[in-house]
Amino acid sequence: MNNFFVFHGIDHKVGTTMISQSVAEYISNNYDDLKVLFMTLNGRESTEYIKDIPETIEGIKIHIDNKMLRIEDFKRACKITDSLYILAGITNELEKRYYYPDTVSYLLSAVASYFEVIIIDSGNEIDNGLAVGSLSSTDNKFLIITQNESTLKRWERMKPIYNKLEIYFNRFIVNKFDNKDPFSLNYIMQRFELLKPNMLKVERTDYDRQAEMDYKTLLEYRNEKYNHDIEELSNIILTKIGKPIKKKQRKNIWRSFI
Repeated sequence: MNNFFVFHGIDHKVGTTMISQSVAEYISNNYDDLKVLFMTLNGRESTEYIKDIPETIEGIKIHIDNKMLRIEDFKRACKITDSLYILAGITNELEKRYYYPDTVSYLLSAVASYFEVIIIDSGNEIDNGLAVGSLSSTDNKFLIITQNESTLKRWERMKPIYNKLEIYFNRFIVNKFDNKDPFSLNYIMQRFELLKPNMLKVERTDYDRQAEMDYKTLLEYRNEKYNHDIEELSNIILTKIGKPIKKKQRKNIWRSFI
């Protein structure tokens, strides 16, 4: 299913929610003829960058379990703008064991044809059915890492486990990228045996804490390098769904709505 795109972090705090939500916001803001659905399908709520929490998966669980999800009710509950819809994750993390990969399978089958782009934040663990179901739903999977040795080692340690589950990532995103860091893109590509087209970056910014305080993504702060990298990442998704890419514009490419 080509309109599902899953973002997964190799470790806690690599920026999975920030990156995936930024991409969803960028596409919906710049391509208002597309309906974009952003969903948190892991063991957490993941609403750090949303001031007014929309519908959560807990709120529709009974409809999913009974396979009676009404799409108009779903869209109305998740609507942020005419082109952006958000489904938040689990509020009570102790309840994550009651969600299964089949939960995701039914949910995606019920909503897929009503949205041009579906972006999923699958968190950074594979100990819950929502994350596993999301990662198993599509070949369009992005793994988010950073330039820390602990993060790189974790991927090397976890890779055999993902392979055993037949979960493979076709793109790697180096988040919080610093060009002066000794762990360069070339070093990481060689270490992980990746080809250049499979390696992306998102530039580091100085507004991470401010973004959490303001409940906004980093797009709001108009960092040119960050916004450019999110634009490039978004273009990969747009190309995948067959959407012509607009010519790059450096002015007025962003307007806040969350």
